[in-house]
Amino acid sequence: MIRTLVGVGTIVIASGGGGIPVVEDGPRLIGREGVVDKDLAAAILARDVEASTLLILTDVQAVQRGFGTDRAEPIERMTAAEARELLEAGEFGAGSMGPKVEAAVRFVEQGGGRAAIGDLDSAVAVLAEKSGTTIVSG
Repeated sequence: MIRTLVGVGTIVIASGGGGIPVVEDGPRLIGREGVVDKDLAAAILARDVEASTLLILTDVQAVQRGFGTDRAEPIERMTAAEARELLEAGEFGAGSMGPKVEAAVRFVEQGGGRAAIGDLDSAVAVLAEKSGTTIVSG
C-alpha cells in the first residue's frame, strides 16, 4: 500500500518512535520492554519500499564533529564508511545524533542511494544537498 501511494506522488508519513513493542506468542501479541527507535524504523521502511533517499529531519542544521565543544564543525558530506568510523569512535552522542547517523548508515549500507540529516525548516535544501549532512556509499 505504501509503495502504491508513493508511486502516485503521495507524501507518506508512516513511521515513528515510541509505541509498545510486542512479540507473537501463537495467536496472541505479548508486550515487551523496549523502545522503538524512530530513526531505525524510518531506515527499515525506506529500505523496504526501495526509496532512493532517506531524509531524517530534526532541529539541527547538520551533523557536527566535536558537538558541544569549541572545535565543533558541521559535516556536509561523508561516506557510510567514514560515518561508521566516527560512530565507532563515539563522535556522536547516543541520545542525540548517534541514532540518526546509525540509521542513515544502515540505509546506505543496505543499498539505499543516500541519506540526509538536517533541520526540518530546511527540508528542501537538505534534500537538494544545499544544507544538512549527506551520507553516501563509499
